[in-house]
Amino acid sequence: MNLKIKAAAIVVGIFVAGFAIQGALVLVAEAYGAQALLNIVIGGIMVFLIYQMYCMVLASLERDKKIDELTNKE
Repeated sequence: MNLKIKAAAIVVGIFVAGFAIQGALVLVAEAYGAQALLNIVIGGIMVFLIYQMYCMVLASLERDKKIDELTNKE
């Protein structure tokens, strides 16, 4: 596939996903209220941040273990 066509398809996909998410947010806000939507979004952000912290700690522990393995092979 031509790179220009592939890039255009990716950009269109991003815009379509954005419009779909925006439409879903409007429907949720109408059904449950803006405060409930805000609570859901904030909760999602908190879960994402906790997951990112877990990934950083895990990567640090794996790196330390690899360094120990490399330095103790002598």
